[in-house]
Formats: sequence, C-alpha cells, structure tokens
Amino acid sequence: MRTLIALVSALLPSASLADSVRHLSVPERFWGTWAPSADLCADDKSVFVVSAKGYVSSQASCTIQWVTETVGASGPFYSAHMRCSNPATPNETTEVNRIIVANEGGELSAGPDFKQLKSYRRCPAN
Repeated sequence: MRTLIALVSALLPSASLADSVRHLSVPERFWGTWAPSADLCADDKSVFVVSAKGYVSSQASCTIQWVTETVGASGPFYSAHMRCSNPATPNETTEVNRIIVANEGGELSAGPDFKQLKSYRRCPAN
C-alpha cells in the first residue's frame, strides 16, 4: 500500500503540470498581413493584420487581451482573447476568441473554433 501511495504521489505533480501557458501578446511568428490566398492580398475586405497586441480586419479592430498557448498532438495551438469594436460603431465592444494554428510552409489556420478553421497565407510586405 505504501508503494502505491508513493507511486501516485510521484506521478501527480507531473500530471498536474500546466499544458497551457498564457502570454500577453501574439507570438512574433504570426505578425503580419494574412489572406486566404496570395491573389487576395490586395483585397482589403479579405485580409487581416496581426501585431503583438492587435488584430485588425475590415469588420473589426481588436486589442489582444491575452493569448493562451496549448500543447496539441501536432504542435501548439493558440487562442487569442480579444476586445473588438466595429469601425461603424467604435464605442461598442465585444469579447472575441480566435484560434490560431501554425501550418507548414509559413501558413496558418484561424477561426472562432476548431470546426471553422480556415487556411491563410502571409502577404508580402508592401
């Protein structure tokens, strides 16, 4: 019985280690302008811009509150918690979460949840 208790005690601290970390900004590898395809990089309605503390699209301007990095089977994924306003009604804000997953070739997938992830490519700097 003592052996069992010692074994469980030894395993519990490692099992309870955090598998997610909260950051105050977006990781630098996601900064830049993103579009569904290279052809749409010139279309202001199709792109969004990510910075350390911001997410801006034609529909919203958001301030990053925090980003949670979570360990996944194929690598880390990120959930950005943001406070957003619509350009038409800047005094009204909403709380929004956006999932971000790095893909091969410098691409990413993003969306409000895992079922709605869409692929994006980084646009060249102007």
